[in-house]
Amino acid sequence: MNNKKRFVVIAIFAVMALVISGASGCEKKIAEKITEKAIEGASNSGVDVDLDNDQITINTNSGSFQAGENVTLPDNFPSDVYVIDGDIQSAITSAENGSFSVSIESSDSVSEVQAKYTQQMADEGWTSSLTMNYGDSASLGFTKGETRTATIIIAANNDTNKTTVSITTSTNEDFN
Repeated sequence: MNNKKRFVVIAIFAVMALVISGASGCEKKIAEKITEKAIEGASNSGVDVDLDNDQITINTNSGSFQAGENVTLPDNFPSDVYVIDGDIQSAITSAENGSFSVSIESSDSVSEVQAKYTQQMADEGWTSSLTMNYGDSASLGFTKGETRTATIIIAANNDTNKTTVSITTSTNEDFN
């Protein structure tokens, strides 16, 4: 990882730590500006960083990142990708390849989540391409058409007695 990228990653983690720790408004504004400058320098594009209500939102020309409390599903998230009920922990979009990555905390068990995704994705016309079970977790892969993919990673969180569900979906014209 080059130094610019390393600095951006460190800046983002520092901002997230401030959000989680309940930093004052002034500290958050300083962290916003530092993070904006770091990302702008690494990406050569405009960046908007907002720290508000225990949440961080980063918007760039090539995508967005949102994490913390009260995260919402991106407006243009594909309607044919099942989203389980639960608390969205983070959401990432990429304009470059139309990809999305969403992390959700569910009260359902790993096996319940796996069964729901297997059924719901099939109902939406997705074809199962991968099923792996290992201990308290599972991975599911799906394809739709010749260019769309979806991966679902399901893992028990024994500390919270919840299940973490990570959904990644993309459209890739070079998929063939």
